[in-house]
Amino acid sequence: MGKCLYCGQDAGFFRNKHNECEAKHLKGLSFIKQIIIDCFTHKEDFYLKDSEIRKIVQDSHINKTSLDNMFCSAFDEAIDGYLNDGIVDSAEEKTVARFIQYSGLSQSFLNANKSLEKVLQSKVLRDILSGNIPTPQITIAGDFPFLLNKSEHLVWLFRNITLYQQKIQREYVGRSRGVSVRVMKGVYYRTGGFKGHPVETTVMQKIGSGSVCLTDKHIYFASPEKSLKIPYSKILSIESYSNGIGLQKDGANDKPIFLEGINSWFAYNVVANYK
Repeated sequence: MGKCLYCGQDAGFFRNKHNECEAKHLKGLSFIKQIIIDCFTHKEDFYLKDSEIRKIVQDSHINKTSLDNMFCSAFDEAIDGYLNDGIVDSAEEKTVARFIQYSGLSQSFLNANKSLEKVLQSKVLRDILSGNIPTPQITIAGDFPFLLNKSEHLVWLFRNITLYQQKIQREYVGRSRGVSVRVMKGVYYRTGGFKGHPVETTVMQKIGSGSVCLTDKHIYFASPEKSLKIPYSKILSIESYSNGIGLQKDGANDKPIFLEGINSWFAYNVVANYK
């Protein structure tokens, strides 16, 4: 006899759960998630819902791992909701701090999908929009390969960012008709016999991986292969993508670049407000 994963009772031959227990378990998790999200939305104290949550946990056979994962999922959803309405304000920051205290989850666990990082970045954006010097709450581990000006202030540091640069590739399609002949003096080749023509394609070529530093004056990139220092005033355009940002510098010979792995929402807003 197999044991039910949820209630621990016999589940029958070749079975490890009761369908009704699983349904109750999933329904309980859904109820708790909605309670947590409602607390975020209405800025309510999570501790006031603790007895209700504990009862659902007991009745729905919810273990700590399932509860912690659900807390993290609810946190991600709540932060996305805050950011969809604008930057995280001070009241919402207090709600976030209260949830961290209530859940007992580590900051690294809650930041699995960068939600906690977004809260800190939102505070930086609030400083920028208010005309204040940003004070990012980040710890710089490892080397810092950037030399900032004396009057320049750090906004954010990203690691493991990949730089791509636009490149034009040219190939020739077609060839001369007829037999091959040796190239020699005194031989005339008809122009109509040549049908080859150049075809150009645009590709984004990987340059290297390294760190990106955003300040109140420049965007920097540093890697063993290449280093860049771009003043915001020289950025002609910026495009936001799900996996990074594209930049076009104001220069006749400057090719578009793409920074993969950077938080596009945050970087776009920093550049746009300092440009």
